[in-house]
Amino acid sequence: MFITATKTAIVEALIAGFQQISSSPSNTGLELVPNSVTIEYPLEEVAWPAIFVQFRPEKVQWTGLMPDQYLPSGADWINYRAGYFEGSIDLQIMAMHSEERDKLWDAITNLVLMGPGSIASDVFYNHIDSNDLVGLTLLPDTVIPLGDTVSPGTPFSPEELTYEASVRIKCVGQFYEDKYNYGLLSISSIVASGTMVTPQIPSI
Repeated sequence: MFITATKTAIVEALIAGFQQISSSPSNTGLELVPNSVTIEYPLEEVAWPAIFVQFRPEKVQWTGLMPDQYLPSGADWINYRAGYFEGSIDLQIMAMHSEERDKLWDAITNLVLMGPGSIASDVFYNHIDSNDLVGLTLLPDTVIPLGDTVSPGTPFSPEELTYEASVRIKCVGQFYEDKYNYGLLSISSIVASGTMVTPQIPSI
Protein backbone atom coordinates (compact mmCIF):
# COMPACT_ATOMS: atom_id res chain seq x y z
CA MET A 1 0.00 0.00 0.00
CA PHE A 2 1.39 3.39 0.99
CA ILE A 3 4.57 2.50 2.94
CA THR A 4 6.67 1.36 -0.02
CA ALA A 5 5.17 4.13 -2.16
CA THR A 6 6.21 6.76 0.40
CA LYS A 7 9.75 5.40 0.62
CA THR A 8 10.05 5.29 -3.17
CA ALA A 9 8.77 8.85 -3.53
CA ILE A 10 11.34 10.12 -1.02
CA VAL A 11 14.18 8.19 -2.70
CA GLU A 12 13.29 9.64 -6.10
CA ALA A 13 13.04 13.17 -4.69
CA LEU A 14 16.38 12.92 -2.86
CA ILE A 15 18.13 11.59 -5.97
CA ALA A 16 16.73 14.48 -8.04
CA GLY A 17 17.80 17.01 -5.42
CA PHE A 18 21.32 15.64 -5.16
CA GLN A 19 21.65 15.51 -8.94
CA GLN A 20 20.84 19.21 -8.98
CA ILE A 21 23.54 19.84 -6.37
CA SER A 22 26.04 17.92 -8.50
CA SER A 23 25.22 19.92 -11.61
CA SER A 24 25.24 23.35 -9.96
CA PRO A 25 27.19 23.40 -6.69
CA SER A 26 27.38 26.64 -4.72
CA ASN A 27 30.57 28.54 -3.99
CA THR A 28 30.86 27.17 -0.45
CA GLY A 29 32.23 23.83 -1.60
CA LEU A 30 30.49 22.11 1.30
CA GLU A 31 28.04 20.06 -0.76
CA LEU A 32 28.50 16.34 -0.85
CA VAL A 33 26.23 13.91 -2.63
CA PRO A 34 25.86 10.25 -1.65
CA ASN A 35 26.79 7.35 -3.87
CA SER A 36 23.40 5.78 -3.21
CA VAL A 37 19.98 6.62 -1.83
CA THR A 38 18.06 3.44 -1.15
CA ILE A 39 15.37 1.68 0.85
CA GLU A 40 17.68 -1.33 1.17
CA TYR A 41 20.67 -1.30 3.52
CA PRO A 42 23.75 -0.73 1.32
CA LEU A 43 26.05 -3.75 1.59
CA GLU A 44 28.73 -2.83 -0.96
CA GLU A 45 31.59 -0.40 -0.42
CA VAL A 46 30.90 1.30 -3.77
CA ALA A 47 27.48 2.34 -2.44
CA TRP A 48 28.92 4.34 0.47
CA PRO A 49 28.47 7.09 1.55
CA ALA A 50 24.78 6.27 1.45
CA ILE A 51 21.41 7.43 2.69
CA PHE A 52 19.12 4.68 3.94
CA VAL A 53 15.46 5.78 3.72
CA GLN A 54 12.98 4.48 6.27
CA PHE A 55 9.35 5.42 6.89
CA ARG A 56 7.41 4.81 10.09
CA PRO A 57 3.67 5.49 10.03
CA GLU A 58 2.19 6.79 13.28
CA LYS A 59 -1.48 7.05 12.30
CA VAL A 60 -3.52 5.47 9.51
CA GLN A 61 -7.22 6.15 9.09
CA TRP A 62 -10.03 6.68 6.63
CA THR A 63 -10.23 9.95 4.79
CA GLY A 64 -13.44 11.61 5.93
CA LEU A 65 -16.63 9.95 7.10
CA MET A 66 -17.30 8.20 3.79
CA PRO A 67 -13.91 7.03 2.45
CA ASP A 68 -15.26 5.03 -0.49
CA GLN A 69 -15.26 6.69 -3.88
CA TYR A 70 -16.76 5.40 -7.11
CA LEU A 71 -15.12 6.06 -10.45
CA PRO A 72 -16.33 4.98 -13.90
CA SER A 73 -14.50 2.08 -15.53
CA GLY A 74 -15.92 1.37 -18.96
CA ALA A 75 -19.57 0.41 -18.56
CA ASP A 76 -19.14 -0.28 -14.83
CA TRP A 77 -17.97 1.54 -11.72
CA ILE A 78 -14.97 0.74 -9.51
CA ASN A 79 -14.89 1.31 -5.77
CA TYR A 80 -11.79 2.96 -4.23
CA ARG A 81 -11.09 3.60 -0.57
CA ALA A 82 -9.18 6.73 0.41
CA GLY A 83 -6.88 6.69 3.45
CA TYR A 84 -4.96 9.30 5.43
CA PHE A 85 -1.68 8.79 7.28
CA GLU A 86 0.82 10.61 9.45
CA GLY A 87 4.36 9.44 10.02
CA SER A 88 8.08 10.03 10.19
CA ILE A 89 10.64 9.73 7.43
CA ASP A 90 14.02 8.73 8.86
CA LEU A 91 17.10 9.34 6.73
CA GLN A 92 20.08 7.38 8.01
CA ILE A 93 23.45 8.60 6.76
CA MET A 94 26.23 6.01 6.53
CA ALA A 95 29.75 7.13 5.72
CA MET A 96 33.36 6.00 6.07
CA HIS A 97 34.58 9.32 7.49
CA SER A 98 33.12 11.83 9.91
CA GLU A 99 33.54 14.68 7.42
CA GLU A 100 31.52 12.78 4.80
CA ARG A 101 28.78 12.14 7.35
CA ASP A 102 28.65 15.77 8.45
CA LYS A 103 28.55 17.13 4.89
CA LEU A 104 25.72 14.79 3.96
CA TRP A 105 23.95 15.83 7.15
CA ASP A 106 24.20 19.47 6.06
CA ALA A 107 23.09 18.62 2.53
CA ILE A 108 19.93 16.86 3.77
CA THR A 109 19.12 19.74 6.11
CA ASN A 110 19.49 22.23 3.28
CA LEU A 111 17.32 20.19 0.92
CA VAL A 112 14.49 20.10 3.46
CA LEU A 113 14.70 23.55 5.06
CA MET A 114 15.76 25.94 2.30
CA GLY A 115 12.65 25.65 0.13
CA PRO A 116 12.40 27.65 -3.13
CA GLY A 117 15.45 29.69 -2.10
CA SER A 118 17.58 26.71 -3.13
CA ILE A 119 17.34 25.25 -6.63
CA ALA A 120 18.11 21.76 -5.30
CA SER A 121 15.47 22.11 -2.58
CA ASP A 122 12.95 23.31 -5.15
CA VAL A 123 13.66 20.24 -7.32
CA PHE A 124 13.31 17.99 -4.26
CA TYR A 125 9.86 19.33 -3.35
CA ASN A 126 8.64 19.41 -6.95
CA HIS A 127 9.42 15.69 -7.25
CA ILE A 128 7.40 14.97 -4.12
CA ASP A 129 4.47 17.08 -5.32
CA SER A 130 4.39 15.56 -8.80
CA ASN A 131 4.89 11.88 -7.95
CA ASP A 132 1.97 9.62 -8.83
CA LEU A 133 2.53 6.99 -6.13
CA VAL A 134 1.09 8.71 -3.07
CA GLY A 135 -0.15 12.14 -2.01
CA LEU A 136 2.67 13.23 0.31
CA THR A 137 3.28 16.47 2.18
CA LEU A 138 6.39 17.04 4.29
CA LEU A 139 6.35 19.38 7.27
CA PRO A 140 9.34 21.39 6.05
CA ASP A 141 9.92 23.78 8.95
CA THR A 142 11.67 21.24 11.20
CA VAL A 143 14.34 18.59 10.77
CA ILE A 144 14.75 16.47 13.92
CA PRO A 145 18.30 15.17 14.50
CA LEU A 146 18.29 11.68 16.01
CA GLY A 147 21.97 11.66 16.90
CA ASP A 148 25.15 10.20 15.45
CA THR A 149 27.33 7.19 16.18
CA VAL A 150 30.69 5.69 15.34
CA SER A 151 30.48 1.90 15.08
CA PRO A 152 33.12 -0.73 14.32
CA GLY A 153 32.61 -2.84 11.22
CA THR A 154 30.77 -2.56 7.94
CA PRO A 155 29.07 -5.24 5.81
CA PHE A 156 32.16 -5.40 3.59
CA SER A 157 34.93 -4.98 6.18
CA PRO A 158 34.96 -5.73 9.92
CA GLU A 159 37.99 -3.46 10.34
CA GLU A 160 36.43 -0.26 9.04
CA LEU A 161 34.55 2.26 11.14
CA THR A 162 31.02 3.36 10.26
CA TYR A 163 30.10 7.00 10.84
CA GLU A 164 26.33 7.31 10.99
CA ALA A 165 23.75 9.97 11.69
CA SER A 166 19.97 10.08 11.37
CA VAL A 167 17.49 12.86 10.79
CA ARG A 168 13.70 12.70 10.96
CA ILE A 169 11.14 14.57 8.88
CA LYS A 170 7.46 14.54 9.78
CA CYS A 171 4.94 14.02 6.99
CA VAL A 172 1.26 13.55 6.25
CA GLY A 173 -0.27 11.94 3.21
CA GLN A 174 -3.19 10.39 1.42
CA PHE A 175 -3.45 7.14 -0.52
CA TYR A 176 -6.04 5.16 -2.46
CA GLU A 177 -6.48 1.42 -2.17
CA ASP A 178 -8.18 -0.57 -4.91
CA LYS A 179 -6.63 -4.01 -4.41
CA TYR A 180 -9.61 -5.42 -2.52
CA ASN A 181 -12.31 -3.53 -4.33
CA TYR A 182 -15.11 -4.82 -6.47
CA GLY A 183 -16.86 -3.66 -9.61
CA LEU A 184 -20.35 -2.25 -9.48
CA LEU A 185 -22.76 -2.67 -12.38
CA SER A 186 -24.12 0.52 -13.88
CA ILE A 187 -27.84 1.20 -14.11
CA SER A 188 -28.73 0.92 -17.78
CA SER A 189 -32.45 1.64 -17.60
CA ILE A 190 -35.37 2.17 -15.25
CA VAL A 191 -38.68 0.43 -15.82
CA ALA A 192 -41.75 1.78 -14.03
CA SER A 193 -44.91 -0.28 -13.71
CA GLY A 194 -48.28 0.10 -12.05
CA THR A 195 -51.05 2.65 -12.25
CA MET A 196 -50.86 6.24 -11.18
CA VAL A 197 -53.91 7.32 -9.21
CA THR A 198 -54.79 10.96 -8.99
CA PRO A 199 -56.54 11.78 -5.71
CA GLN A 200 -59.91 13.44 -6.04
CA ILE A 201 -60.14 16.82 -4.34
CA PRO A 202 -63.66 17.34 -3.01
CA SER A 203 -65.39 20.47 -4.15
CA ILE A 204 -66.39 23.04 -1.59
